[in-house]
Amino acid sequence: MIPKLICITPVRNEAWCLDVFLQCTSLWADHIIIADQNSTDGSMEIAKNYSKVILIENKSPVFNEPERQNLLIEEARKIKGDKILFALDADEVFSANFKDTLDWQRILHSSSRDVFWFQWAQLVCDQINCWIPVNYFPWMFHDDGFEPHGNYTKSIHSMRIPYPIEEKQMFYVNDFKVLHLAPLYPKRQHSKERYYQCVERLINKHDSITLFRQYHSGKVKELLHYDEKWVDGYNKYGINIFKDLMLKEDRFWFDDEILTLFGKNGIKLFKDICIFDSEWLQINNLDDPRNAYDKLIHHYLNITKDFSTNLGVRITDKIIKKFLKL
Repeated sequence: MIPKLICITPVRNEAWCLDVFLQCTSLWADHIIIADQNSTDGSMEIAKNYSKVILIENKSPVFNEPERQNLLIEEARKIKGDKILFALDADEVFSANFKDTLDWQRILHSSSRDVFWFQWAQLVCDQINCWIPVNYFPWMFHDDGFEPHGNYTKSIHSMRIPYPIEEKQMFYVNDFKVLHLAPLYPKRQHSKERYYQCVERLINKHDSITLFRQYHSGKVKELLHYDEKWVDGYNKYGINIFKDLMLKEDRFWFDDEILTLFGKNGIKLFKDICIFDSEWLQINNLDDPRNAYDKLIHHYLNITKDFSTNLGVRITDKIIKKFLKL
């Protein structure tokens, strides 16, 4: 018997990609559990159009990844029988060749407590290339019904699945990829990363150097011409990934959320983070909160963002961090 395939997905204002995600994911999932967190862009209305969707509400007003994943996992475990949990975000879909691969058969015939790790192909705005991080990501768990969602969890960039660290039933998927759609729209992605840095400042209290380097790796990304069947394979199902995406706005909810954080915590708490530029400040009717020293550090970060692995830059970073702690 093939286990039930359940996709668990958090959503907040993902109308731009939700139709594509639900069309692609409906091809393989028995159930798609959507936990919507206060969306205002019509995401819930889109989700209701799909018969496989189980829609639940995440009413939390704050960003908390373990909390939302627990909501999804608890809902999935209400479904009786053997099941596999796939933890995908709304801007992620399997490459279209997945059903024809040996790895897919391994997933379908996996055992309880197996964990599968995936490669994350970042599609870029030219729509013909991608780059693939060297790391794999554990996004599938053959559910045992009781493993808690607690290992390697944190408030942001957290573990998505119940992860049994005491066992080594780990497998790596190479025959197909998880396609990440977000990099197709650099302006939106930049807005999202600006927001994440503000959230990290509140949660993890990271210094400005650490925050910047985390979101600007400094490694030259090797662009690869992705296999056309990864995307074009969906055409036979009437899905055109690039044409069906619906990102039309120039302003994103992340920016409004940043302004809310400024209002609650004061903009000075964030002034040393390298997120400010004249255009963004003007659009949001903000005065630049930075002093001359902040601007100097941000200039240094920007001119070294492609060289952060250089020994001299790393030494300079350490010196600045020590100075910041004084």
